[in-house]
Amino acid sequence: MKTVTYYTQHLDEAKAVASRCKLMVDQKLRTLDTGDFQEWQISNEGVNCQTARSVTEAALVRELVLKQSRPVVPVSTPKTSPPPSSAAPAMRYRSDNHKLNVGETLAPV
Repeated sequence: MKTVTYYTQHLDEAKAVASRCKLMVDQKLRTLDTGDFQEWQISNEGVNCQTARSVTEAALVRELVLKQSRPVVPVSTPKTSPPPSSAAPAMRYRSDNHKLNVGETLAPV
Protein backbone atom coordinates (compact mmCIF):
# COMPACT_ATOMS: atom_id res chain seq x y z
CA MET A 1 0.00 0.00 0.00
CA LYS A 2 1.18 3.51 -0.78
CA THR A 3 0.84 6.21 1.84
CA VAL A 4 -0.29 9.82 1.71
CA THR A 5 3.34 10.82 2.20
CA TYR A 6 4.41 8.73 -0.79
CA TYR A 7 1.75 10.17 -3.08
CA THR A 8 2.44 13.70 -1.84
CA GLN A 9 6.09 13.24 -2.81
CA HIS A 10 5.10 11.65 -6.14
CA LEU A 11 2.20 13.87 -7.17
CA ASP A 12 2.38 12.97 -10.88
CA GLU A 13 1.93 9.31 -10.01
CA ALA A 14 -0.92 10.19 -7.65
CA LYS A 15 -2.67 12.10 -10.45
CA ALA A 16 -2.27 9.17 -12.84
CA VAL A 17 -3.57 6.66 -10.28
CA ALA A 18 -6.46 8.95 -9.32
CA SER A 19 -7.44 9.33 -12.96
CA ARG A 20 -7.49 5.56 -13.50
CA CYS A 21 -9.26 5.00 -10.18
CA LYS A 22 -12.28 7.09 -11.06
CA LEU A 23 -12.91 4.83 -14.04
CA MET A 24 -12.09 1.73 -11.99
CA VAL A 25 -14.50 2.65 -9.19
CA ASP A 26 -17.29 3.24 -11.69
CA GLN A 27 -16.57 -0.11 -13.34
CA LYS A 28 -16.38 -1.94 -9.99
CA LEU A 29 -19.68 -0.42 -8.87
CA ARG A 30 -21.33 -1.72 -12.03
CA THR A 31 -19.87 -5.23 -11.90
CA LEU A 32 -19.54 -6.09 -8.21
CA ASP A 33 -22.23 -6.63 -5.64
CA THR A 34 -22.12 -4.48 -2.50
CA GLY A 35 -20.08 -6.93 -0.41
CA ASP A 36 -17.48 -7.51 -3.11
CA PHE A 37 -17.20 -3.78 -3.76
CA GLN A 38 -16.59 -3.14 -0.05
CA GLU A 39 -13.92 -5.83 -0.05
CA TRP A 40 -12.25 -4.23 -3.05
CA GLN A 41 -12.31 -0.84 -1.27
CA ILE A 42 -10.24 -2.24 1.61
CA SER A 43 -7.85 -4.12 -0.70
CA ASN A 44 -4.43 -2.63 -1.49
CA GLU A 45 -5.70 -1.50 -4.88
CA GLY A 46 -8.80 0.14 -3.40
CA VAL A 47 -6.86 1.89 -0.61
CA ASN A 48 -4.20 3.11 -3.05
CA CYS A 49 -6.95 4.40 -5.26
CA GLN A 50 -8.64 6.35 -2.47
CA THR A 51 -5.33 7.68 -1.14
CA ALA A 52 -4.23 8.91 -4.57
CA ARG A 53 -7.58 10.62 -5.12
CA SER A 54 -7.44 12.31 -1.70
CA VAL A 55 -3.87 13.56 -2.22
CA THR A 56 -4.71 14.84 -5.70
CA GLU A 57 -7.79 16.71 -4.46
CA ALA A 58 -5.83 18.20 -1.54
CA ALA A 59 -3.11 19.37 -3.94
CA LEU A 60 -5.70 21.12 -6.11
CA VAL A 61 -7.22 22.86 -3.09
CA ARG A 62 -3.77 23.89 -1.86
CA GLU A 63 -2.98 25.33 -5.30
CA LEU A 64 -6.20 27.35 -5.34
CA VAL A 65 -5.60 28.71 -1.84
CA LEU A 66 -2.06 29.74 -2.73
CA LYS A 67 -3.26 31.50 -5.87
CA GLN A 68 -5.90 33.39 -3.90
CA SER A 69 -3.51 34.37 -1.12
CA ARG A 70 -0.90 35.91 -3.43
CA PRO A 71 -1.08 39.69 -3.40
CA VAL A 72 -2.44 41.15 -6.57
CA VAL A 73 0.04 43.50 -8.14
CA PRO A 74 -1.92 46.49 -9.43
CA VAL A 75 -1.19 47.76 -12.87
CA SER A 76 0.50 51.08 -12.33
CA THR A 77 -0.49 54.07 -14.35
CA PRO A 78 2.25 56.34 -15.60
CA LYS A 79 2.89 59.20 -13.24
CA THR A 80 2.50 62.62 -14.72
CA SER A 81 4.23 65.58 -13.25
CA PRO A 82 2.33 68.83 -12.77
CA PRO A 83 2.82 71.42 -15.48
CA PRO A 84 5.58 73.95 -14.86
CA SER A 85 4.43 76.99 -12.94
CA SER A 86 4.94 79.20 -15.96
CA ALA A 87 2.48 77.13 -18.01
CA ALA A 88 -0.59 78.65 -16.38
CA PRO A 89 -0.97 82.23 -15.30
CA ALA A 90 -1.01 82.69 -11.57
CA MET A 91 -4.41 83.52 -10.18
CA ARG A 92 -4.48 86.35 -7.69
CA TYR A 93 -7.44 86.79 -5.46
CA ARG A 94 -8.67 89.65 -3.41
CA SER A 95 -6.65 89.80 -0.28
CA ASP A 96 -8.67 92.21 1.78
CA ASN A 97 -10.92 90.93 4.51
CA HIS A 98 -14.05 91.44 2.46
CA LYS A 99 -16.72 88.85 3.32
CA LEU A 100 -18.40 87.28 0.35
CA ASN A 101 -22.13 87.32 -0.09
CA VAL A 102 -23.82 84.22 -1.43
CA GLY A 103 -23.93 85.60 -4.96
CA GLU A 104 -20.35 86.89 -5.02
CA THR A 105 -17.39 84.93 -6.32
CA LEU A 106 -13.70 85.50 -6.19
CA ALA A 107 -12.38 86.87 -9.45
CA PRO A 108 -8.80 87.24 -10.58
CA VAL A 109 -7.43 90.74 -10.33
